[in-house]
Amino acid sequence: MARTLTFRLITHLVSLIFVALAMRWMRSDYLSFPPMEAASMILGYISFLLIGLTLLIGPLSAWLPSRFGAACLSIRRDLGIWAGITAISHVVLVLILFSGVPRLMILQSNADNPRSGWLGLFFQNYESFYGWPMPRLSLIGIANYLGLISILYVTSLLFTSSDGAKKWLGGSAWKRLHLANPFVFILVVLHGLIYIQSVKGEPHTLSDILLFAFAVWIVRVMTFWRTVRHRRR
Repeated sequence: MARTLTFRLITHLVSLIFVALAMRWMRSDYLSFPPMEAASMILGYISFLLIGLTLLIGPLSAWLPSRFGAACLSIRRDLGIWAGITAISHVVLVLILFSGVPRLMILQSNADNPRSGWLGLFFQNYESFYGWPMPRLSLIGIANYLGLISILYVTSLLFTSSDGAKKWLGGSAWKRLHLANPFVFILVVLHGLIYIQSVKGEPHTLSDILLFAFAVWIVRVMTFWRTVRHRRR
């Protein structure tokens, strides 16, 4: 028990150092943005990377001796916690920014007329025939809905990452919940791709997202077919 706790503390410390170094390293790419806007975008990218890493650890552990299995599962869980922390921090900063007047130049069509405040992330500045707020179905609005679904799911993963939550939910329900992580990764990829194309002055390109996503997909596919081949022997 003491050894497991020490290992997890080391994992959390390394994760914290990684987040801090990544924010410091990426800040130079965002010098043209105000600090809060820059921090919100950087945290979003870091969360994307951490979610991808959690999807890599499982397949990579299949290529390692079985004695490393428990350690890999522990690392994956703790990286998932940090993915949740950075994702929630990203969303909190976005909500704070859009509660005021964000200084982001977001490219949008003339037909896109969002409401003021953070509600403008999801609704247009006019109502439907039934008096309900009109959903913001522009490209950037769709990206916001993808982000909303993602953060709700990531938050549920974060708050069910403990052994107590696993026992309370039951093994099968907990496993089904956490096996949907690849679906969240796809939503985050789409969310990021749209915003890269929509924020003026964004220093990253589509390839920055796609190359990492492709690497995650390749490793998972290779591991899947390797497992299938071994089971047929």
